[in-house]
Order: sequence, then C-alpha cells, then structure tokens
Amino acid sequence: MKTTEDSLNNNFNNGQKPDEGSTIKIQRFRGDELKKIRKKIKKIPQTPPKKSLWKDLIDPILKFTAVAGFCGFAVFIAISWPGLASQLKWLYYTEYLNEKMPEKKTQTTSYLPTPTPPPLNIPSYIPEIKSEEGNYLKIPKIDVNVPIIWDVEEEQILEKLKDGVVHYRGTSHPGEGGNIFIAGHSSNYFWIKSDYNNIFALLDKLVNGDRIEIKKGSKSYFYDVVDNKVVSPKEVEYLNQTNKETLTLMTCWPPGTSLNRRIVQAQFVYSSN
Repeated sequence: MKTTEDSLNNNFNNGQKPDEGSTIKIQRFRGDELKKIRKKIKKIPQTPPKKSLWKDLIDPILKFTAVAGFCGFAVFIAISWPGLASQLKWLYYTEYLNEKMPEKKTQTTSYLPTPTPPPLNIPSYIPEIKSEEGNYLKIPKIDVNVPIIWDVEEEQILEKLKDGVVHYRGTSHPGEGGNIFIAGHSSNYFWIKSDYNNIFALLDKLVNGDRIEIKKGSKSYFYDVVDNKVVSPKEVEYLNQTNKETLTLMTCWPPGTSLNRRIVQAQFVYSSN
C-alpha cells in the first residue's frame, strides 16, 4: 500500500516537480511519524540504574568529613587566633618592615585623692597579705612585660595564669641559685578573658644571648638565653634543680594546641638594685 510520501516521491522521480502544497504534506507526514515514534519510545519501560552500595556509603562519609573538618579548622583558628596574631605581627614588623615591634602602650588613669579613713582595730591573728607589686618578667625582644605570680601550686596554675605568668612552687627564686621555673600561655580559649592569653606566643623568636629580666621587689635579675627547644609533655626533667642559677620558661606549643612544650632556658648574668 502506497503512502502519501511514496506517491509524491514517484512523481518527483518521473520528472514531475512537486508543488508547494505537496512539500508541506511531506513535512506534515514526517512530523506525524516522528510523534508516533516518540510515543512508542515513551511506552518502552525504562530500566532504573543499579544502585551502588559503595557510593551510598562513601558519599555521606565524605560529606560528614568535609563538614567536621571545616568546623574543626574554624574552632582551631578561634582558639589559637591570639597566638597566630602575635606571630603575624612579629613577621610584619621584623621581616617586612625590618624594624623593632612597637611597645604596648600602658593606659594610665589619674584619680582624685580619697580621704584617709580612721584607724581600725585589726586583730593580730589576721595573716599579712603578700604584695605582688614590683614582681614582673620582662623580655624586650618580644615585648613581654608581665606580672609574676610566685609559688603557685599545680592545681591553681590554670586559674592564676589569667593574672600573668606563674612560678612553680618548689622551684628556686631569683638569687637563690638552682632552677627558676615559670610558665605562661601561648594561646587560650577565646571566651576566657585575660590580658595574658598569648603572652608567650613568641618564645620561639628568642635566640642565644637574648636578655631576660626578672624584677622581684626592689631588685632586678638578668639572664641570657642559652637554649630554646620543643619537647614532649612527658619530659618533666626541666623542673629539676640545676647547678647554676637558671631561668626556665615554658609554654604549650604550637600555639592553639597542647601537643608539645616550648622550653627556653637562660643563665644568670648579674643583678642590680
């Protein structure tokens, strides 16, 4: 049975030129045939792709790992930012500008004089409060000028570090010989308010010969750095006494972690009133 398209093609083969209407009929016919073919294709049942158990397992794991890694990195930056900021500031001034870091400005406030209260009858059994005035550690090279809290018990160290650097009870005092052991923060949790959260963040910049001063009462003691290293937290021998008077400074390292300890040791040079 001849179709419309066959008859039109025969006319063309016999030398008869199809008119415009015939051409339109051919186009319509072909369009109708295409529609029929598409409908048949749609009716053919599609086989769903096979599910991969490996892909179903690995995709959630990768997504969780990515999110957890980003959150962990954000927390690390938040915790260690004070220490990192100190390192960046040091690099900016010493490496880029090639000049000394500016000293921190100390704000001074003047107060109106207060009237002298009448004398009180204080019982003689009340213990005398030890004044910490005049006690500080000074490291000019890294702009450290910080109060020292003396004779701190181990269980009180974290609390006292909010007020400065701490001297371990049982180690020597300046002028006594032996080992003077002092610890400070290189970084701390951002929600803990303290002016000394990153006071030791630049201990790694100290080299042999750098000068450290301890002011205790009316006397100053000067020490020169002889060693600077990173050790394991298990290496506690740096608390031991030494033959020569030695100042040992310790902080957690790298800043923002407690993986290791940075130890700086300096030997006594001289003292002055």
